[in-house]
Amino acid sequence: MEELTGDLILEQMRRDYGRNAFGMAILLLIPAAGMCVSAYLRGFLDPVTIILAVLTAAALVFFLLALFRVIFIEKHPLIKQFGSAIALAGCIRAGGTFAIWHTPPYRKHQLIITEEYIVCPEKVQSYLGLETITHVQRWMLHGAGFLRILFRTRSLSAAKALGISGKDRRYHKQHPLPETEQFDLLCLRDVKKRRHLYYVAVADFHDVLAFLREYLPEAQIKPERSI
Repeated sequence: MEELTGDLILEQMRRDYGRNAFGMAILLLIPAAGMCVSAYLRGFLDPVTIILAVLTAAALVFFLLALFRVIFIEKHPLIKQFGSAIALAGCIRAGGTFAIWHTPPYRKHQLIITEEYIVCPEKVQSYLGLETITHVQRWMLHGAGFLRILFRTRSLSAAKALGISGKDRRYHKQHPLPETEQFDLLCLRDVKKRRHLYYVAVADFHDVLAFLREYLPEAQIKPERSI
């Protein structure tokens, strides 16, 4: 894991939210282009033009919100909770030394679990206090492809990180990957019913769930599900 600093956290979060802003910009262009074409062919007061104008306005709002998040990343609720990105980086670095679970360094996706929080250092906005967790569940991928993961999780980042192409799936049927290189999703829900996803190697899942059961005695451990 690269040594976390305040600047690295801000850069990481800007990059992540910047991708979201770019996606919102693409979604904005689609109804905007349709509106322009409809206005030219049908007129500004045509119902189709009006509907497309409403969709364009809604997409513009979402784009501006995403852009605001990128520009004013220092005001992210997680950073405000710690006071600064430097303080957040120090907390996560310290967590790596006294964690009850720390993914072995040779794993592709890192995960830190302490007695107070869980976080993926690759995506610091995944920081979640253990006291807020109400549900724990394992989502098994079974070599799912990009679209399948995207539709089931509604997470572009999860689909990009864990999706496997059809060619690779066919190959791995004959040449299975070791469990250290296969990943499932740890799905947690907090008191506000929000869902949080973390990548955990199949080889580590039993240990991770055992630690969560021990330190979250009141959380509901839900049955495993397949994606």
